[in-house]
Amino acid sequence: MKRLLAVILAAAVLYSGWWIYAAQDMRRGLEDWFEDQRNSSWQATFSDLSVRGFPNRTDATVTDPLLLSPDGTIGWRAPFLQILGLSYKHGHVIVVPSDTQTLTTPDGEIGLSSDGLRASVIFEDQTVLRSNLEAMVLNLTGPERAVAMAGVSAALEKTDTAPGAYRAAVSVESIAVSPSNVTTNMGPDSLASLRAEMDLVFDTPLRIDGLTDAPPPRDITLQRSEITYGSVTFKLTGSASFDMQGRATGEVNIAAENWRDAIEAARNRGDLPPALSEGLIDLLSMLSSLSGARDALDVTLGLDRGTVLIGPIPIGTLPPLQWR
Repeated sequence: MKRLLAVILAAAVLYSGWWIYAAQDMRRGLEDWFEDQRNSSWQATFSDLSVRGFPNRTDATVTDPLLLSPDGTIGWRAPFLQILGLSYKHGHVIVVPSDTQTLTTPDGEIGLSSDGLRASVIFEDQTVLRSNLEAMVLNLTGPERAVAMAGVSAALEKTDTAPGAYRAAVSVESIAVSPSNVTTNMGPDSLASLRAEMDLVFDTPLRIDGLTDAPPPRDITLQRSEITYGSVTFKLTGSASFDMQGRATGEVNIAAENWRDAIEAARNRGDLPPALSEGLIDLLSMLSSLSGARDALDVTLGLDRGTVLIGPIPIGTLPPLQWR
């Protein structure tokens, strides 16, 4: 009996030592990550870092985290961020941010509020293998407009087609847009929904320790994309390659039916500002005329270093793709 008790005590001491090592390793990894960002000229700070969860978990809480790019145009801050893991399973963490966050963009700050927002990341040797994100509600409020989303989910998985190749999928059950000074009421008659599947190719695989320095994808192939807008569904497919300035070259196909009635109904309900709906109707009328039908749309747009083309005729310009 004494021998059994000694074995149990020894095992408990060894496991406790292992948990302390795992907790210290997580803490050290987070501290090193923030230090790496500062060495890359980012502002990267926090007010406190703690690791709890003994005996089975290593749950880190970073209080008041802040990230800001060297030029001050891209940033993020939040009251706290939790990184949850199992002490016996390295390479799989769950990230839970606070319900309120603030994003800094070149166009101003965007307030983010959420319910049930969390993400999981599976990685090996710092390389991201899979990642998932979900939120019951996700609201973005910018200087001029607010966007409310419900039923948000996204997934990213590394594939074997190229060293930096990933398959991504995004789904948003409902989307509503309003001026930022108007409270958005998310309901069954919301403006739109979104589902998309795409292939992304980066120059190198995404790394946990290098996300702030990662370049944008050099190739995007939109396998399937459906945007439901009232009673009409726009379907988009296509592919594009991006140069060093983030300018797209490729082509995109857009297809829809009965789009005119759907946009006019959305405008009559007040879901769309009149100026925006009139602009959409004018643009889509021009595109549908190429399809030979008033309310049907099936047109392929060319992309040449950011310029949008119908055949040889330029009709607009896409902004460069910016990863950070």
